[in-house]
Amino acid sequence: MGSVVTVKDSLFNAPKGSIILHACNTKGVWGSGIAKEFAKRFPNAFRVYRAACMTEGSTLRGKCLLIPSGAYVVGCLFTSRDYATHVDPPHLILDATRLAIAHLILHNETKKPMHMCKINSGLFRVPWSDTKKILKETGQDFVVYDY
Repeated sequence: MGSVVTVKDSLFNAPKGSIILHACNTKGVWGSGIAKEFAKRFPNAFRVYRAACMTEGSTLRGKCLLIPSGAYVVGCLFTSRDYATHVDPPHLILDATRLAIAHLILHNETKKPMHMCKINSGLFRVPWSDTKKILKETGQDFVVYDY
C-alpha cells in the first residue's frame, strides 16, 4: 500500500524538483479553484495544457500530462471531460482518476516525488475519502496539501 501524507501548507511550497498535481478537465479551461492559480503561476504550462486539450480533447480523460515548468513539473490529471455545471459524475471522475494515476506512475520514470492538492474534492465535488482510497491502492507515496 502506498502512503498518503497530508500537510497543512500550500501546494506551491512543495519541494523544488517535485511533480505538483491537480485534477483537470479536457476542455482547456483553468478558470477557477486551484487551476486558476496554476494558470497564474505557470502560464507556459497552461498554454501546453490548453494546446493538448484543443488537439486531443476528451480522449485525454484518464490520462496525465507532465509539463516541465521551471523548478517543478506540473502534472495535469484529466479526471473530468468538462467543468462547472457540466462536470462528470463522481463515479466517472473516480474511474478516470484511477487511470490518470496509473498513467502518471508509468510516465514518472525518474521517480520524482508527487505532491498534490485534494484532487477532485473541490469543484469536481467528489468526496476526498474516495479519491484517497484510489491513491493508497497504487502502492505509491503522495504528499497532499490541505491549505
